[in-house]
Amino acid sequence: MSKRIVSLSVVLMMFSFILSGCLNEDSSASTENSSGETFSWRMSSTYPSGSIQFERDKRFAELVNELSNGRLDITLHQEGELTASDQLLDTVSNGTIEAGGDWPGSWSGLNSAFSLLGTSAAGMSVFDYAMWIQSDEGMEIYNEIYGQQNLVYFPYNIPATESGIRSTEPIESLEDLNGLNIRFVGTVQSRLMQEFGGNPVNLPAGELYESIQRGVIDAVEFSGPSGDKALNLDEVTNYVATPSWHQTASVTGVMINQDVWESLPEDLQLVVETAAKTTMLETTFDELYQDALVTGEMIESGSVTVTEFPEEDVETIIETTIKIQDELAEENSDFAMVLESQKEFMKTFSGYRDIMGPWGFGTNAETLLD
Repeated sequence: MSKRIVSLSVVLMMFSFILSGCLNEDSSASTENSSGETFSWRMSSTYPSGSIQFERDKRFAELVNELSNGRLDITLHQEGELTASDQLLDTVSNGTIEAGGDWPGSWSGLNSAFSLLGTSAAGMSVFDYAMWIQSDEGMEIYNEIYGQQNLVYFPYNIPATESGIRSTEPIESLEDLNGLNIRFVGTVQSRLMQEFGGNPVNLPAGELYESIQRGVIDAVEFSGPSGDKALNLDEVTNYVATPSWHQTASVTGVMINQDVWESLPEDLQLVVETAAKTTMLETTFDELYQDALVTGEMIESGSVTVTEFPEEDVETIIETTIKIQDELAEENSDFAMVLESQKEFMKTFSGYRDIMGPWGFGTNAETLLD
């Protein structure tokens, strides 16, 4: 085991001890808010077993079970076992099951504001989403939008920039997207693809491998390098077009039925909140490191050819993204509210980002790579 992995493990262990200690303190101090009653929840994921996304849901459920000493027992099911993935929000909202692990962008057909809660096109980074959620007003906004559906929401993972667009034929410019059937999700993202002549197709994770293998779709975007590899997408694609302008960062988490949430005593509500924050710390940074390892293996092996959109195409993407976001803001006040909040956060942080130069949030510095 490398020193880096050992160090990360120690940090995570220490953080878990601190959280557990805080939890025990708060639980002891609020015994009057605890009835000692036990609760059993069913939680469905929108992802198949074996995917990285399902593993995040699994980790959250495990932590809740452990930190509550079994008083809140969550049984996790993969997509399709309890309900179809595209029906999960309704199933949790009406109380048929208690909780669901999701990507907010899945519900952008219901309210386009969900698209911005799930991902950013040519915009926010993993660090931006984390700060907006934890330190700005992001958490409040998630619960305002989900609250309209009788739901409470806790983000617990922020995947970084995706691999790119994986395909069987090279994609080297926006012109190459014309006429292609591409698995593409998200309101802003789908409109972008249509602007560039592509046909966005919404398919669940479990169908991606076979769909591209059989030629149902020509290309696919799904996750980061490690997430794509978990579904073996590298076996059925030969090219990856970068940078991943369509999803510069994403968010996943758990939605909980509002009535079910309110029935929990305060100490178990704290358990859920603590489990979500711990899951975010563990899974987000572990996946970032795994993405780096998988990318290194991919480049070294030469198994996939990496192409890059030219600079003028990237400028076109940015301009088109702004246009589409402005159009959606005019159509939906919720979208406008979320977009304005994210813009204000980015403006607040822009001055500090500028003075940090290229080192503030990571750079391939020659002093460290030589």
